[in-house]
Amino acid sequence: MLSAEEIEDNLKFGYEGRGVELKGAGLRTDAHLFAKVARAALGLGNLRDGGHVIIGIADGEPDKLLPGLSEEELASWLAYDDVARKLAEYADPPLEFDITGIELSSGVTVAVIRVFEFADLPHLCAKDYPDALRKGALYVRPRKVPETSEIASHVEMRDIIDLATEKSLRAYIRTAERAGVALAPGEREPSDEERFEAELEAGWDE
Repeated sequence: MLSAEEIEDNLKFGYEGRGVELKGAGLRTDAHLFAKVARAALGLGNLRDGGHVIIGIADGEPDKLLPGLSEEELASWLAYDDVARKLAEYADPPLEFDITGIELSSGVTVAVIRVFEFADLPHLCAKDYPDALRKGALYVRPRKVPETSEIASHVEMRDIIDLATEKSLRAYIRTAERAGVALAPGEREPSDEERFEAELEAGWDE
């Protein structure tokens, strides 16, 4: 989770980074705001190492670190179970995330959602919302512009494929190791006959 200092350092130049997306102030129950947060979370969940959605900072002048959230707005976003249930309506598979409130040097408090990169499969949008989300879309954070958009180039697709392939390979290696299959170059599992001879030799040594 980003600290207050890290948030301010990220925004001091007046724009978002690839792993940080800003959303203005409002209640979790504001359907349009939540749809925009869900869109950002989907894009960050498909990004290597994930990222952070910061709620309560206007994206027009992010370096001013304003306006912040009221106590009521902050409390609505810190209701983890409610946020999780609502995000699950928009994400397939569901997103993994944490939420916390952070006070900034400007004197305001914001809600920060840390979104983790996908575990096995990229997140697809599971529900439409007018002017914000399209069911079936794969949202990403492009390299060229720090914004969330539908995947539109072979470069972005390659990033997603590479990340998914790495995860599948790691899962295969873990499964193979649990099954006793040696995968290191030049190594193989000894045969039953070789195990017997080794045990016999150890017995003679004793």
